[in-house]
Amino acid sequence: MKLLAFFGLIAAAGSVLGAMFGGGIAASLLPDPGTHGAWYASRSSGVASYLFLWLSLVGGLWMSSAWLDGFISRGRLWAIHQTAGIAGVLLGLGHGLVLIPVPWTHFTIRDVLVPYGSYYKTLWSAFGQMTLYLSAVVSFSFWFRSLIGTKTWKYLHYTAFAAYGAGLWHGLMIGTDARALWLLGLYLSTSLAVVFIIVVRITYRRPVPQRRSVPAARESNAA
Repeated sequence: MKLLAFFGLIAAAGSVLGAMFGGGIAASLLPDPGTHGAWYASRSSGVASYLFLWLSLVGGLWMSSAWLDGFISRGRLWAIHQTAGIAGVLLGLGHGLVLIPVPWTHFTIRDVLVPYGSYYKTLWSAFGQMTLYLSAVVSFSFWFRSLIGTKTWKYLHYTAFAAYGAGLWHGLMIGTDARALWLLGLYLSTSLAVVFIIVVRITYRRPVPQRRSVPAARESNAA
């Protein structure tokens, strides 16, 4: 709960600072968006959504591996896993919806929300839509765990890997900045991190505490 409040405070502070400096410092540093402001907003929210969904996946894997026990509590990893997942879904939804009011994109609700319903790069758009829906199912299943049962809930969580892979492929194939070196480096580093943590999750075994043996002399005295 404290971590959720912390993220909320950061978001509020960012909104206030953005409102204060958006017309001053930021405007002098960034290019004039002109009529493409919504396009820039969609691109940035898409990358942010990817990062939050990645953080949610990584947090879940670390939490289940027990590798970080003693460094960070599982409760905190759980909070990161849950909060980042919800943030990623909301940003992903905004990533598409922000383009609908822009006349030159010609996007409709169907283009944004219906898999294979977009006229623009239909297959790769569908990958993004599938990422949104799978991530939403995983993220919001926290509140329905008691209804669907732990076993079903765990199986649902396996779809997080499919959601992450689809989101990564969506960004690589359809993203405006997909060939930019900084973004390729981001995709590569985050993907390698996921592979590394999966290997740790599969191979790591928590050390079993050794039981201290009682010296023979003490045993005889006790007898």
